[in-house]
Amino acid sequence: MSFFSIRQALAAVLVAVLVSACGGSGSSAPPPTGGIVVTPGDGTATVTWTASPGVKYWLFYAPSTSISSTDWINVPGSRAILDVTSPYVVTGLANGYIYSFTVNGRNGDGPGGVGSPSVSAVPRPAGATWSAGGSLGTNTLRSLSYGTSTDLLGYYLAVGDAGSTYRSTDGLSWTALPAAANANLNAATYTLSKFIVVGSGGSISYGTDMTTWTAAESNTTETLNAIASNGTTVVAVGNNGTVRSSVNGVNWAAVSVPTSKHLYGIVYSGSGLWLAVGAGGTLLTSTDAATWTAAASGTTADLRSVTVQAVSSYIYVATGDNGTIIRSTDSGVTWAAQTSGTTANLLAVSPSTSQFLAVGSGGAVLTSPDGTTWTTRDSGTTASLQSVLFGFSQYVAVGQGGMSRISK
Repeated sequence: MSFFSIRQALAAVLVAVLVSACGGSGSSAPPPTGGIVVTPGDGTATVTWTASPGVKYWLFYAPSTSISSTDWINVPGSRAILDVTSPYVVTGLANGYIYSFTVNGRNGDGPGGVGSPSVSAVPRPAGATWSAGGSLGTNTLRSLSYGTSTDLLGYYLAVGDAGSTYRSTDGLSWTALPAAANANLNAATYTLSKFIVVGSGGSISYGTDMTTWTAAESNTTETLNAIASNGTTVVAVGNNGTVRSSVNGVNWAAVSVPTSKHLYGIVYSGSGLWLAVGAGGTLLTSTDAATWTAAASGTTADLRSVTVQAVSSYIYVATGDNGTIIRSTDSGVTWAAQTSGTTANLLAVSPSTSQFLAVGSGGAVLTSPDGTTWTTRDSGTTASLQSVLFGFSQYVAVGQGGMSRISK
């Protein structure tokens, strides 16, 4: 038996001892009225119930078809979580496997009462089903990012045409903010303790609270289309081979690259690789954000977005016009075309730990577990989706005419 298995078993025994030991001051409480509801997510399950005042609740779950609060210790892989409140998100679950859940209650330090009826669910990646998000006006939104504002809360930031700027704590309810710039905004990121947005006419603005923005001098009038950061350097790319870099988000320097083609996407990998894509299948790589090398993408289609998934290895995926998808597993040296099953322009792609998800024109949404096999999904809209972001076990997408969609 491995050390991890021994530690796991000891933890279960300890909780079992605690369960049996409870019975001092207090009494048992009935299970939650109406039982529990379990909503599966990407490697997660959200358990909700109606709580009674003063009752302490314990959650029990296991990778099985059923579970009870009295025999859970005999179920392999079972867990007990003490003093939980609704809703409670169980993480670290394996997608595609069934799990069962029950909740019981106690008053004070009394023994646990009868558990709620067992409820089963199968965690699965988000992205298969979509619903409408909140309203973001009528301008097209072109980029999403996520970061921490000066109020120490985390926010989604959406930006787009005419400087449109919105924020949300959950990806559903959005608040309009003062325009981040007097320009069409194409990309946003949170890095170096600030939000940074770029757009038409070489526009670059930065701020820490999403309401007060300061214009930075980019020394270019070329449109900037995408932005990425490694935590110490931020790089923006744009039309006619324009590249600008900064170590503080305030002062920007020109970077020479071996192309004059429009650049539409950029990403940084934890392996130390920068990768930019653009018109006519343009593909550039760099290890320091200063010296860039052209690479063969194997396509002449315009590439609109690029991303990287890092789990057991680094997988790079770039998407583009007419359903173009290319994939690399050797740090961007060689690329292979993939069959997407669509002719839509794929404008953005986002990874999770379990899959890739691409969005594009006509409301196109595709998912893939490996960047090779792609499945078309129904987004519920024909509006073009310009940007998508994964986090907190959900996808948020924004696009044409203020459209927003969400998938959990």
